[in-house]
Amino acid sequence: MKVVLLGSTQVGKTSMLNRLTSGLFKEDSAATIGAAFQTHVISTNQRCLTMQIWDTAGQERYRALTPMYYRSANVAILCFDLTNVESFKALDIWIQELEEKGPTNMTLVLAGTKLDKVDDRRVSKEEAESYAAKNGLAFYMECSAKSGEGVVELFKKVAEIGEPQAEERPINRGNNNLTNKEEKSGGCC
Repeated sequence: MKVVLLGSTQVGKTSMLNRLTSGLFKEDSAATIGAAFQTHVISTNQRCLTMQIWDTAGQERYRALTPMYYRSANVAILCFDLTNVESFKALDIWIQELEEKGPTNMTLVLAGTKLDKVDDRRVSKEEAESYAAKNGLAFYMECSAKSGEGVVELFKKVAEIGEPQAEERPINRGNNNLTNKEEKSGGCC
């Protein structure tokens, strides 16, 4: 199952992914350039599901690259920083882009990050839940990469809703076999 993390720069996408895959949190995480990719096996519905998680750059200068990362995604997690209203407002741009360029059967979910910074919170849970409902997003959850709260739960829920979609989607293998070269018969080339 392919999952893509989208959102403004510095909302915590990379930290959230690192917390999920390694259990660690680094205070000074460098901004992602282009995109980064990690796999993670998660248990759901008595099965193990391998998630291919793409962490995209949030900076405007890399925006033209993001469509190639979400093109065949099953789920997009739209991330915003609970302490940054501008990152919440920028969600409209991400949703519009996904509607115009994203796969039609991709599930969209909303994640509020930096839940550990309760004293600096600028976007209420009610406001985010209302936004998710208004825009037809599958669900809304809050998490903190720093404390770990809600991160695993977010990805488990993503796996549960994205799993049927991942099973139904045909796998396009193309001509990517790098180990077995086709035998050539006849001709000079």
